[in-house]
Amino acid sequence: MHDLIDSHCHLDFEAFDRDRDAVIERARSNGVKDIVIPGVSRENWHGIDKICSSNPHLHACYGLHPYLAGEHNDSDLTSLRDWLEHHACVAIGECGLDYRKDQADKDTQLKFFTAQLEIAAMAARPVVIHSVRATEDVIKAIKNHPGLQGMIHSYSGSYEQAMQLIELGFLISLGGAITYPNAKKLRATAARIPLASVLLETDAPDQPDARHHNQRNEPAYLVNVLQCLAELRDESVEEIAKQTTGNAKQLFRI
Repeated sequence: MHDLIDSHCHLDFEAFDRDRDAVIERARSNGVKDIVIPGVSRENWHGIDKICSSNPHLHACYGLHPYLAGEHNDSDLTSLRDWLEHHACVAIGECGLDYRKDQADKDTQLKFFTAQLEIAAMAARPVVIHSVRATEDVIKAIKNHPGLQGMIHSYSGSYEQAMQLIELGFLISLGGAITYPNAKKLRATAARIPLASVLLETDAPDQPDARHHNQRNEPAYLVNVLQCLAELRDESVEEIAKQTTGNAKQLFRI
């Protein structure tokens, strides 16, 4: 049995309201011992706090997601600073940049992203970064905060960009996307980057692996990501489990 850590799972989302305890139990039965729960907006911080307070193996992050950048306002940043003074967390986030169509304008996203990098630096916490079609701008922003550490969740950039991020002290988190055979570029990157810089995640309830395509994702399925990564690399399932769990423990101090 592996002691895995799901480094990114939205366990507080409504999709789990009916059976959250059963989801946690299935995760444990599949060797997923700890789950890191990222925040997306001020409205969901309380729910994350409540869930994590009830179970020492659930770990809170608090942040403002770029999806919702058009809805966030400056007072949310003030609220985040205040919230962190009274609520324990393992990281700041999920924050970042998403340059797909129909997202908030880049300037708005950058404002909230850079503000949260500053908050993370002040709070001496790692940062959980969402980056879609924005890796170069994410790298630039990180370079403005030397010494900051964190993870790029559900990584989708190139191998070269991954190595730049690793050089800057960031970990590369891999999820269900690597299990799809047509994700050739991502799978090649997952096969090559140093294992000492890899995390595993589900991003549940989203981004299910190929075996659960179009189904609700859940942390128990992290074992499928682990198995796939072992098939792509030279290391065994056991080696990858041990190293990625150690990486997550070190980053999040759990």
